[in-house]
Amino acid sequence: MSKIERRNITHEFRVSGEGEPATISGYASLFNSAYDTGWFLEEVDLHAFDTVMASNPDVRALWNHNPDCVLGRTTSGTLHLTLDARGLAYVVDPPDTTLAKDLMVSMRRKDVTQSSFAFICKRDQWVENPDGTITRTILEFAELLDVSPVTYPANPATSASSRSRNIPASMPKELRSRLEKRDMDDDEDDDGSDDCICGCPQCASGACGICSSDPQCLMAKRSIRSTVTDSEKRKMEMQLALLK
Repeated sequence: MSKIERRNITHEFRVSGEGEPATISGYASLFNSAYDTGWFLEEVDLHAFDTVMASNPDVRALWNHNPDCVLGRTTSGTLHLTLDARGLAYVVDPPDTTLAKDLMVSMRRKDVTQSSFAFICKRDQWVENPDGTITRTILEFAELLDVSPVTYPANPATSASSRSRNIPASMPKELRSRLEKRDMDDDEDDDGSDDCICGCPQCASGACGICSSDPQCLMAKRSIRSTVTDSEKRKMEMQLALLK
């Protein structure tokens, strides 16, 4: 499992105007601002960058995290990183290249509006919230690898197996187990495999809860997953009657 993680931020950065010295500036990360990864919430602690920034890290500014598209670098003085009350801010002095010039045109047109950063986490904290959601707080970064304007954000994976591979190894096993089970159940519900193939009038109308127990009925095969209350049964019967 790779330790490198990437996060995006939907926060417009500033691009210098035509005729001004070329600069790109913005925020790579914001403090105490919950980011929804798709399977857990994530926040960055106010002091999470302190240790790594004190080490004068060698960080690149890249386009779309592509190492072939370098826009700046801290060790060369063309990328400047600072911490303020809001988060990790950056300023890039891009090169006089076609790539950089074209990128800045796209930024001015608002075709590119998001930033991202790549990192390795050193310490974090996991909490299960009362509503069942999970929050991860990054307490300390081990490495800050790059900051990048990006075309597409790092969207959550769409399958449970992909999500499992991308869940940080630091997540406690009991939380990981519950999350993976929940996501697998969601995928089962969404992939069409639970479609009922029973041809009885009840199931045809979507009222499998009052199916006449045809062997092909999904609800019958699974012994009706949950108990159908009298109230729910009456609603289903009414729905069926309206369809006749």
